[in-house]
Amino acid sequence: MHAMTNSRTVLAAALVLSIGAAACGKKDAAPADTMAVSVPPAASPMRVTDIQVGKRVGADKRVVEPATAFGRRDTVYASVTTEGAATDARLTATWMFKGTQGISEADEMISSSGGTNVSEFHIMKATPWPAGSYTVDVKLNGVSAGTREFRIQ
Repeated sequence: MHAMTNSRTVLAAALVLSIGAAACGKKDAAPADTMAVSVPPAASPMRVTDIQVGKRVGADKRVVEPATAFGRRDTVYASVTTEGAATDARLTATWMFKGTQGISEADEMISSSGGTNVSEFHIMKATPWPAGSYTVDVKLNGVSAGTREFRIQ
């Protein structure tokens, strides 16, 4: 009888432990109808990542002939690379002679859900450019994003 009592006691203890473990496991488990939702990371805000000045641009609007010195009859190109997401971001290129005298200003509106965009700006003149130092100042939504200097010789 003593062996039978011990067996029943062990069996009863095992049953209590397994019910307790099952109850704990169900408490921690998510209900079967709940699905995990994956949220994609938010796109980073648009920013200017590169400004190049040169004598020619390719079909992709990137400068293919970089330069900082130009002839008096050359067309000067600026290629501006942006990355990130924006809706109707305003990219502005302001061309200056001797750092203070405005020559030209052009805007381009950019909308992107992310990734890389390239914009092209240029200046040209029917008569020769005055020799001297020039700059192109690039702004994104009115905030300076960089300046490039060049010379007309």
